[in-house]
Amino acid sequence: MKSLFSSILIIALIVLGSCGGNTELKKDAKNIAASMCKSIEAMNLLKAANPSDSAKIRELQAKGKQAEAEMSVLYKDFRAKYKEKINDEKFSKEFANELRKAMLDCKYLSKEDRANFEKEIPN
Repeated sequence: MKSLFSSILIIALIVLGSCGGNTELKKDAKNIAASMCKSIEAMNLLKAANPSDSAKIRELQAKGKQAEAEMSVLYKDFRAKYKEKINDEKFSKEFANELRKAMLDCKYLSKEDRANFEKEIPN
């Protein structure tokens, strides 16, 4: 679970880059973070589900796939919207910071992940 979340975050940071002070960018970061949070929720529920409850397992797997599909669309839209800035280091740092801030609203973050996000947000 942690490795999947870390992979998603790394992909988001590498592919999307970053930028700050921009209310539109903050909104986009919040949308991406909300989608990532849905994915984390689905993974947590799947992890906690009774393995013998195949109907529940399928339901949760579908929820996870739906969150992944939503994230893919958001990333595609983000790349198209910010195609001129994605490779800009300043933009990448700003987006990463906004994404970290937005992820702190996710109630499904582990304590360790939350602490890491808080630590990585510049003061």
